[in-house]
Amino acid sequence: MKIDARQIERFLADPGRTRLVLIYGPDNSLVIDRARGLAKRIAGSLDDPFRLAELDADQADRLPEEASAQAFGGGRKVILIRDTGDKQAPAFEAALATKGDALIIATGGDLNGRSKLRGLAEKHTDAAAIACYLPDASSRGPALEAALREAGTTIARDALTLAASRLGGESGALNDAAERLILYAGPGGTLTVIDIDAVLDDQGTASMQDAIDAALTGNPRAADHAISLALDEGAAPVAILRVLLGELSGLRLMAEAIARGASPRDAVAARRPPVFFRRQPTVIKAATNWREPAIIAAIERTLRAEADCKRTGSVPEAICRQTLLGLAQRAAR
Repeated sequence: MKIDARQIERFLADPGRTRLVLIYGPDNSLVIDRARGLAKRIAGSLDDPFRLAELDADQADRLPEEASAQAFGGGRKVILIRDTGDKQAPAFEAALATKGDALIIATGGDLNGRSKLRGLAEKHTDAAAIACYLPDASSRGPALEAALREAGTTIARDALTLAASRLGGESGALNDAAERLILYAGPGGTLTVIDIDAVLDDQGTASMQDAIDAALTGNPRAADHAISLALDEGAAPVAILRVLLGELSGLRLMAEAIARGASPRDAVAARRPPVFFRRQPTVIKAATNWREPAIIAAIERTLRAEADCKRTGSVPEAICRQTLLGLAQRAAR
């Protein structure tokens, strides 16, 4: 069965008699955290060799034997197998055909809808599939604020906006950032923009944002320079395209407001989450230049580019660069 996002935590707390749980997706740190958390919850410990067996994908042929074996000393046995994919699907089918009650927890990458392993986990009555997607721009700020609040740390609104803009990537990066900010602020502390600048480096995010801003305001030369910096600093092409999609979605909402009579400045001021004040002139310029039909075409082009990046033999860096430069040239016209 496919576990709905709203039911994931409840299911992980009690998976019932489910025999296979596939935890997959592009947010690798969340995949690992959920898999190991579930394994510990069922086995009682991650250090008990009698209750927990850990396998690599190339050991999948052991799954039927491990799944039918009883845990020494009683209790339910857990088999945690890493980095699985469609190649291991027959081994999972064979394991599910056994009569044991062991829980198999499998981790995988960004499996698409045609994946045999994902299909097995979603359709088999004794299996479940849990997707772990990267946090989007709108959820990063609230998630960080909640983590800080739980520790008794407060953060100024403009500081939260800046922090959220630097928290691209996996949820593990967000958790790490929250821990560092809590330590920096101290018990009961309050964080400002200056504190965010001191604690959170941009890890290529600033160059990524510069490239997107240059593209949407029609500056191909600046976009080309910034995208080169972002890629050199380790930004993933797919991550850049997903941030671009978020910006285009925000731009579309602003274009709708402008079509109803709002000024570009008012449309930017009403955007949620709010635009960091240093970027507001750039976003106002982009909102002035783009209209909804062109934005929809840009969104479609970016979605195609993301799909192309995932195809075997593709060159994601080149696809990402061409997409940004194409948008920059269109905006310039």
